[in-house]
Amino acid sequence: MYFQIFNIGNIVFYVLLGISVILLMQKIIYHIVGLFPSKHFKDAKKDHKYAILIPARNESKVIEQLLISIQEQNYNHDLIDTYVIVESENDPTCEIAKKYPNTNVFIRKHLELKGKGYALNEVIEHIFKSDKKYEAFFICDADNVLSKDFIKEMNKTYDAGYQLALGYRNSKNWNGGWVASCSALTFSMINTFHNKCRARFNQNVLLSGTGFYIASEILEKIGGWKFFLLTEDYELSLFSTVNNLKSTYNEYAEFYDEQPTTLKVSWNQRLRWVKGYGQANKKYKKKLIKGLLFDKKNRLSKYEYTISILPVACILSTAILYSVFTLILGIVGSCIAQPIAYKVYIAFGASTASIYFFFICYAMVMLLAERKHINISFINAVKCCFMFPVYMSFYVPLYVTALFKKEVEWKPIAHNVHMVMDTNENIEIKMNENTFEKINK
Repeated sequence: MYFQIFNIGNIVFYVLLGISVILLMQKIIYHIVGLFPSKHFKDAKKDHKYAILIPARNESKVIEQLLISIQEQNYNHDLIDTYVIVESENDPTCEIAKKYPNTNVFIRKHLELKGKGYALNEVIEHIFKSDKKYEAFFICDADNVLSKDFIKEMNKTYDAGYQLALGYRNSKNWNGGWVASCSALTFSMINTFHNKCRARFNQNVLLSGTGFYIASEILEKIGGWKFFLLTEDYELSLFSTVNNLKSTYNEYAEFYDEQPTTLKVSWNQRLRWVKGYGQANKKYKKKLIKGLLFDKKNRLSKYEYTISILPVACILSTAILYSVFTLILGIVGSCIAQPIAYKVYIAFGASTASIYFFFICYAMVMLLAERKHINISFINAVKCCFMFPVYMSFYVPLYVTALFKKEVEWKPIAHNVHMVMDTNENIEIKMNENTFEKINK
């Protein structure tokens, strides 16, 4: 009887594993395409006028590096206006912003509406009522730093007719500890193994954080910035897919941001992501399915966003459940003195080790694929690879917590990494006021 249960468990495992691999075929293709050079965009025929919006409440420690990088853009500065959004005129951020030309300080009035989405909506409504006209709005976080050709490259995508475009999200602090490097690596995964392929096949991209623009005509049509969920970036990704907006990804428009360095901060950040992910799916799932069934446009994007994380969740759940099954069965076998219990323990060890080493290999492949972008020391790269399975394993309790926790508040993240580029794209990084590191790209 014991042996039969073990065999049935093995059969179920292999059947589910086969189904998971079939579901993952699209992702496998994405990963293969991600290893090849990215799509290039033709030079723009015209320089367009843009506004850069920066929610910057109490961000005086890092805002200046972003403003410097904007001033050093290889683009016509008369066509760039920057709006720094704060909540009080006493915020030190205001005085810093006033030092830079074409930079406006916008002080919010409706502070009862909390969140980045409401801050963006308030400033956009203000701009629409003014005599200022822009063709698109860039969304940046205060801790971002733009490479000198960021806007020039993004202008190529706008000139090519894309209503929404995302740049390459890189990290300031690859060497800020294993949490920071693993967090940065997940965005490398989105860049290379997801959005690169989406752009290649003209699918809707997955926005992650900031570093993107949206055409002014879209916001005018919907009456401002109407994305207020915990993950407004993912909400906008679904909105663009449902409404067949033309979006893309430009690897050559590079920008940098800061990753959390502690598990506590990372947990709070990712809990918000997971909860916001669920909110956005709940809001748009019916529209996605309806569009997939009855709208001939953009069906591949709608299919992908409809199944969402199902392929990945399926194979991970299969592996985890098999590990739990073999562990429990092994313990039972030991208790009843079953002579083949050791085989069950071997199966448990093999399945658990396979999950762990798969993520190690996956991290290694990502680091190698993105080595031209990534500034990480060898020792930190090794730590990142071996801790990446641990970092990803936290998503299991995160999803459980998000499922039972009704309210998840946005919690501010302290930014402390200073990063300045010179005109030759050399990068100087200052961390925690003590450690300096200089690299040449």
